[in-house]
Amino acid sequence: MIIVGRAHGQVVLASDLDTVFQYFADHKKILGFNPLCKGVAETEFPDVYRWDFEISDPHAHPIQLIFYVKQSLQEQVEPQSETSTDDIISHREFIRRILWSEIPIELEGEPPNDHTFVGLASGQMLLKKIAERSTFVDVNMQVTVDFQVPILLRVFPEPIIKVMAEVAMSAGMQAVSNKMLENISRDFNFSVLQAEHASAAKLN
Repeated sequence: MIIVGRAHGQVVLASDLDTVFQYFADHKKILGFNPLCKGVAETEFPDVYRWDFEISDPHAHPIQLIFYVKQSLQEQVEPQSETSTDDIISHREFIRRILWSEIPIELEGEPPNDHTFVGLASGQMLLKKIAERSTFVDVNMQVTVDFQVPILLRVFPEPIIKVMAEVAMSAGMQAVSNKMLENISRDFNFSVLQAEHASAAKLN
């Protein structure tokens, strides 16, 4: 049964666009804030990485999730709108994007166990300059996994199980995403204050 989970988050960081872009482009560092991510490794393919995640089923049994993702970077400048009513963007929009594209790769041989699944993950991080030292970040993520329905749940109609599973997966992803952005914001604010105030730095 194919399950799709989605998450969305936004944050404003007190730093310039170049610094924030470099920070988020290091997705090994970014995923280090995700407690479910157990590792990020480069592959033999250019800009393609393997993500290893671990979650627990309703009986607290570990489930291994593997994703292959290609990262690409984009930059653009959009002209200022003469009728713009957005207080955040009141000048030319300097926009950068970090794209994570799903790569369908199959594991060689049989999976190590029946609790290991290869899924698909994709996402986009949109970064906008809103001031000289202020950057808006908008993150969207989608994960697709083909799970085997547990025997105990097969008494229920599959559409009901699918809806319940997708709601649960999206809720879990959203909670993790919110916590990641919160921790990233704290980490970033600390870095900015440390650079400006040296030994007087402290968390906001």
